[in-house]
Amino acid sequence: MKLELPDDVIHRAEVTVRELRLGLAIQLYVDHRINHQDACQLAGIASHVFNRELTGRDIGVHVYPKALQESERRAG
Repeated sequence: MKLELPDDVIHRAEVTVRELRLGLAIQLYVDHRINHQDACQLAGIASHVFNRELTGRDIGVHVYPKALQESERRAG
C-alpha cells in the first residue's frame, strides 16, 4: 500500500518518514488495532526500540497473544 501525503504539510510539520511510521504504529498499537509485532514491523524498528519509544511517551507495553488480540478485536 502506498500512502500519499501533501509534501507542503509534511514539510511544515518538520516530520520525517520514520517519525510518521512510528507515530502511526504507536497510535494503532495504543488503540489495540495492531499487536506489538505488527507495530514494530510498521515502524520499521526492533521490539526493544519500540518499547523504549512507548515508555518514553508514558505508554505501557502490552504484548498480547495473537488469539487474545483477535478476540478483543471482534468484541470491540
